[in-house]
Amino acid sequence: MPKFLDKKILVVEDEKHIKELLKEFLSFNGYETIVASNGIEALDILKDKPCSLLITDLNVPHMNGIELIQRIRSFDVSLPIIGMSCEDKEIELLNAGADYFLLKPFNIYHLKFILNSLLGQ
Repeated sequence: MPKFLDKKILVVEDEKHIKELLKEFLSFNGYETIVASNGIEALDILKDKPCSLLITDLNVPHMNGIELIQRIRSFDVSLPIIGMSCEDKEIELLNAGADYFLLKPFNIYHLKFILNSLLGQ
């Protein structure tokens, strides 16, 4: 297993099965994974724990993915962000400041490629 545990990935997802799938996949690939169920919880986590990457769903409660990405970008933080959605919202998420778009359901090999691109592994 790769030794990337210094790389923390924050996953913002309200669907339990997707959150668990991502956490298991990322942990298996050597990443420390932190999960949040909504945008406000994600911002609170980011205040206390620096992360190497953010993966956020578009449709999370209390602050959707676009609002979350815009808020993070307004702080001028160079955090790589993957925006994901089951809808074709690529343009909206990229315009908000996401670095990549992931269409659900996604291929885990595609996700691994994106992670390697963003984190240089």
